[in-house]
Amino acid sequence: MLTQISKPDRAGGRLRRSLLLVIGLLTVLSLACEAAQHPAKNQTGKPNQASENPEPTIEASPTSASDDQWQKITSDTLTLTVTAPGAQSVKILYRPAFAEDRHVELKKITSPAGPDGKFKTQFKVPSDFAGDVWAEAYYAHAAKKETKAISLTVESISADELAGASYKHNEESARSDKFTGGHIEKTALQPGNGDIRITVNIAAFQLTLWQNGKEVKTYQIGIGRKEFPLPSGLRYAKEIVFNPEWVPPDSSWVEEHDVVPGERVEAEDPRNPLGKVKIPMGNGILIHQAFKPTDIGHLVSHGCVRLKLDELYDLIDKIIAARSLPVSRPQLEHAKSSKDRFVIKLDAPLVVDIAYDTQVVEGGVLHLYPDVYNKKTDTIDNLRAELKDAGVDDSQLDDKTLRQMLDRVTMNEEFAVSVADLKAGRPLEAGKKQPLIAASAPKKQAVTSSKAGRRR
Repeated sequence: MLTQISKPDRAGGRLRRSLLLVIGLLTVLSLACEAAQHPAKNQTGKPNQASENPEPTIEASPTSASDDQWQKITSDTLTLTVTAPGAQSVKILYRPAFAEDRHVELKKITSPAGPDGKFKTQFKVPSDFAGDVWAEAYYAHAAKKETKAISLTVESISADELAGASYKHNEESARSDKFTGGHIEKTALQPGNGDIRITVNIAAFQLTLWQNGKEVKTYQIGIGRKEFPLPSGLRYAKEIVFNPEWVPPDSSWVEEHDVVPGERVEAEDPRNPLGKVKIPMGNGILIHQAFKPTDIGHLVSHGCVRLKLDELYDLIDKIIAARSLPVSRPQLEHAKSSKDRFVIKLDAPLVVDIAYDTQVVEGGVLHLYPDVYNKKTDTIDNLRAELKDAGVDDSQLDDKTLRQMLDRVTMNEEFAVSVADLKAGRPLEAGKKQPLIAASAPKKQAVTSSKAGRRR
């Protein structure tokens, strides 16, 4: 038998349900407040000690402030202090500038220096040290916190020196007719004339030493791999280091060298890819000895410029002579023949301007170089703009022809054609592919000449 529920009874039921809902909400809020008033617990059910302590911090000294995010290290020994009250140990980590998103463990400190929770360590700073440094603090029950990173560099160029530099970076090759007027004037080095600078065109694998705006010598180079590209921009060199040590980064790039990241590899060690000499240019970017002859004309380094040793010595000799640096010939010879570290301080910063220019008109000839870092510079629009600047009526050249010109470029060969032939409308017929590394051509000629001599 069904009993009909009256309207008042239904209303009472709704009231009871509402009261139960309110009570439930108050219970949840009460539990949440209770949880907030008690320490968080980890999976073991014990309080999470890390949550009770302030965020850890890291400081470096001695350093000086900079106009940007970098702190400049002002001594060859750096003290790092991690403040992490309650921590049981800390790891100090370092990510080199222009490296992969990986890092090196500089130091693990297993106990604080005192009751204030400060962990301290000192280490000798390599001359090209530059990158982010931070720390991981480890607490009881596997809890961990990280400090914010600080950016440190040993680059010693002052803001005044940078502000006083009149030379401005240009992403176009310094050898372009736009800057030389169609003719690069050459000169033998003039000793005592310190008006020198270096330019690099990454795509052409070329480094040029200039004096008073005239070409002294152009060298062929190796450059950074695609995953570690040589960055373009204006840089400054302030020293030359013979017999440098190498601290390998934590990177897949070092696997071929059979080293451990963070290890100090001495100059005489065959695993050291820096060779006999390096010229730091700031933030971990170097000019240094090629590891092997085949480095030249290829993507081989960790974001640096490589030269063959005899050419690197030649470049250094010219810098010393131009700047009249107080370095004797016996000192140089000893540095070259020994394993002793020898540092030559430059009297003023040496400008090194690094450009990425894949389309250059030089001496009335258009050179198309490979887009080695896939920056999408080898476009038809860019080529038309280059031709217009050279006085070529590009309307006479269709897109198909321009694309065929660009497609003739490889990683080992450029495509070159004279502006005169471009104006005559015969770029493909008159143009030619040629090796990026010019040294390969004379070798072939020498072989032919030798055979011809034997035939005679």
